[in-house]
Amino acid sequence: MDAFRWCTDYSPTDYALMGLKGKRKSTRVSHDTITLDDTIFSEGTGVRKKKLVRTDPERMTYYNIHLTGPTKHSLYFYQIVPDGEGESRLDYTAYEVTYPKKAPTQKQLADMAAVEAESWRRDWGNLAKAMEKELRSKRA
Repeated sequence: MDAFRWCTDYSPTDYALMGLKGKRKSTRVSHDTITLDDTIFSEGTGVRKKKLVRTDPERMTYYNIHLTGPTKHSLYFYQIVPDGEGESRLDYTAYEVTYPKKAPTQKQLADMAAVEAESWRRDWGNLAKAMEKELRSKRA
């Protein structure tokens, strides 16, 4: 449950923990619903995304839907799964919508997926290290 709370405690420092430059504003709409207003900076350009997040602590699941931005209407589903004594893992499924000007070829899609997967592994790996460090210090 600690991992779930940590993952759903959205803060302005989240992008720094991922090793990215960005800013985040979160607004609690109800006990299980949060809106995020994110801007990620890369190569001098900012990309803004607004997201709706729903959480389910009993199932240790949460999802977000992109309301605006280049992946508008995309859905990202996360589940924290217990995996041994004091351990857990994150299961993640993305249903990403993109709006290319021209339909990509199968190879282009595969290349895009590989780049995206590497980015997510790096970013979530950074978050996992930060979470482990913070939670271990609280237990000590």
